[in-house]
Order: sequence, then C-alpha cells, then structure tokens
Amino acid sequence: MDKRARESETTVPSYENMYKYANVLVRRGVNLQPGQMLYIEAPTEHEYFVSIVAKAAYDAGASDVGVVWKSNLLDLVKLSQPEMPENTLLPCDYDVVDYFAGKGAAFLRLESPDLTTFADLPADRIQKKAVADREIRVRYGKLAQGAGQSIAAVPSAGWAKAVFPDLPEQQAVEKLWDCVLSCTRCMEPDPIAAWDEFIRRTNERKRILNEKKYVTFHYKSAKTDLMMSPIDDQSWGGGCIEVPGGKVYTPNVPTEEVFTVPHKYKVNGVVCSTMPLNFRGKIVDDFRLVLKDGKVVEYSAAVGEDVLKSILETDEGSCYFGEMALVDQRSPIARQGVIFYNTLYDENASCHIALGLAGARGGMTDEEREAKGINHSILHVDFMVGSDDMSIRGQKQDGTWEDVFVNGRWAW
Repeated sequence: MDKRARESETTVPSYENMYKYANVLVRRGVNLQPGQMLYIEAPTEHEYFVSIVAKAAYDAGASDVGVVWKSNLLDLVKLSQPEMPENTLLPCDYDVVDYFAGKGAAFLRLESPDLTTFADLPADRIQKKAVADREIRVRYGKLAQGAGQSIAAVPSAGWAKAVFPDLPEQQAVEKLWDCVLSCTRCMEPDPIAAWDEFIRRTNERKRILNEKKYVTFHYKSAKTDLMMSPIDDQSWGGGCIEVPGGKVYTPNVPTEEVFTVPHKYKVNGVVCSTMPLNFRGKIVDDFRLVLKDGKVVEYSAAVGEDVLKSILETDEGSCYFGEMALVDQRSPIARQGVIFYNTLYDENASCHIALGLAGARGGMTDEEREAKGINHSILHVDFMVGSDDMSIRGQKQDGTWEDVFVNGRWAW
C-alpha cells in the first residue's frame, strides 16, 4: 500500500485486520464471483478502507471495481435548499446505477453513522433522504437480478464519539474498530469459516421455524404485550440470501437475525422500543406504539416524536409492520454491551420489528400482496424491542403454545 495513504489514517487497526474485514465483505457479503465487477458506494472519508476493499475484490477475481463517493456535507446543502427536486437527494445519477446494474456488478454500500450533520434539519427532509437512499437499492436489485448486495459500516471519528463520548477521539475510534471486527467475526482464526458456520446454524433455525409454522407469536416483557401473526405462507429468512444457481450472499454485515413477514392486519397490543433508533441522523428513543388490527393507532416518544410522526405518516403502509425478526441476546453484537446508534448493528443485538415495506414476493401484483396481508411502503424502518426480560411464545397449529424465547434467549 502507498505509505502516504497509510499515514493519512491516524486511528485504524492494522492493515491485516482491515483486510480481513474487507475480505469478509467481498467473499461473504456480496459473494463476489471471479470475473464479476464490484460497485461500491462509500463516504469520502473512507478512501483508504475502500482501497483495501478493492484489493480484496481483485484478489477474489474481480474484473473491475467502481466507486461512487458520498458526502453528508453535500447532502446537507441539497437538503437545505428551499426548492428541492426529488432527484437531487440521490447519491448518484441513475445512469451510474443502471450502468453497474446492467453489468451484473455486485453492490456494496459502506456507511458511517452521523448524528451531527443533519441534527438541525426538519424531520421531513431526513425522511426524503431515507426514501431516496432506499430507492437506489431497490432499483439496483430489480436491474441486477442475482447480483449480491450488502451493506456494512465503517468506523469514523463522528460515529466513534457518539458511541464512546467519554473517550478521547483516537481511543474511541480504536475501540469502535475493535467492536466492528468482533461483531463481524473478523477476530476469529478463520473469519470465512466462522461465517460459514454461522450461516449453517442460521439455516437450521430457519428450518425449525419453517416446519413449526407458528400461527401467532406473543411478545411479553415489562413494557411490551403484543400478539403478532405471520402471513399464512410464512417463510423464514436470515443469515444469507440464496439466488438462482445456488449462490448466496449476506445482505447485511453483521447480521444475526432470522425473520419473516407479519400479516399486515394481524398485530394487536403494545410494543415499546428498547434501544435508540438512529433515523438518518435523527434519534428517536423510548417510544411506544399501540396497534389495532395491524395499524399503529397511538404513539409517543420521549425523544424525537416529530421524527417518529414523519415515519408513520410517510404513506399508507408506513404505520403497519413489514418484518418480525428474532435475535438472541447473546449475539456477538449484544455481547459488546454497546449502543451503536446504527440500526445495522443495534438490530442484530435485539429482537426487532420493522415499520413499512415487507419482503418482496416476486411476480405478485399489489392486489395479491394485499390479499395475503403483505404490507407495502416506500420505507422500511427497523426498531429494537428485545430485552433480557422478553419472552416470546409461539402458538402451534393445534392451538397449544410453547416457548420460543425465554428471557431474551432461544428456548431451543
């Protein structure tokens, strides 16, 4: 590596450890194939780490690596304009996205949570950026069918200070890197083998849940009392996505969840958040939702209620659930005992639920989705509900109930 490039990074782990992370993202994140292109979206501040990802990609046989750089400061300027055309919020022109998608490139999005740049923006502007960011990924998935897509986070000074505010900046960044490497299994003797074992165990969890076909789940803790039913033809996912030809990729690194689609109209009760939600740089915390026949009919938040309101009022489907996900409180992320202020990490430390868009069912019309109770929205917002006192029971086909989670942990 260029010595000057290396010295420009003042607080990073060793090159070898960063390469291990990059290699996981390339080989188990997007699962890059020999001869395939890699398309990366990344913050401008992470040029050095992107160069390591590119090295890992070429080592895996990439035909080429293309990068589109993102800037929160530039986005802030755009979002602050009184008259703001919708397409100014996109991270790049559609022509660029369509070019890489048309080439069948794998797509890696690198992010660094930012809790300060957008702090003074109105909630509706933040919501518009969230919609635009998601639109890029959805568009890419439709155009580059079968190409691996993955999202991962890269430590930055801003993110580190949000997570470890009492540490000096350099120590905070170094500690955050240690957490990221641990959470993504990069500190294991063989990270790729560790990921393969995780995928195997997760596939076994999915197999059990798909066989049991619980009719309803009852979530119960000191703050939550919720009944939620999956759609009739439930299918549990998680760990990785398999595409035609048997290739698998991991859409989020890290990931610890197994998840399915709840029936849009079969959710009733009260659910409370257990961790802060960072929604595009705005924090929503200590919030409570009341649901009747699937719809959020009451809500409150100790912090960021205006942001929560903007989420729930995005469109008709944003006040219904689109995902229910189970995560053991002993996951590598949970064991860190850290609030990361980043949904990618925090959702994998806790059982969570998503407002908005449900997992796509290919080839279904809007009418067919509605008939099956599959929610639709332009947003998909995960929030954390798991805790050490959360128990979840599943109702079997014969009407009897059995434990699925006890005190935040798998019962079997």
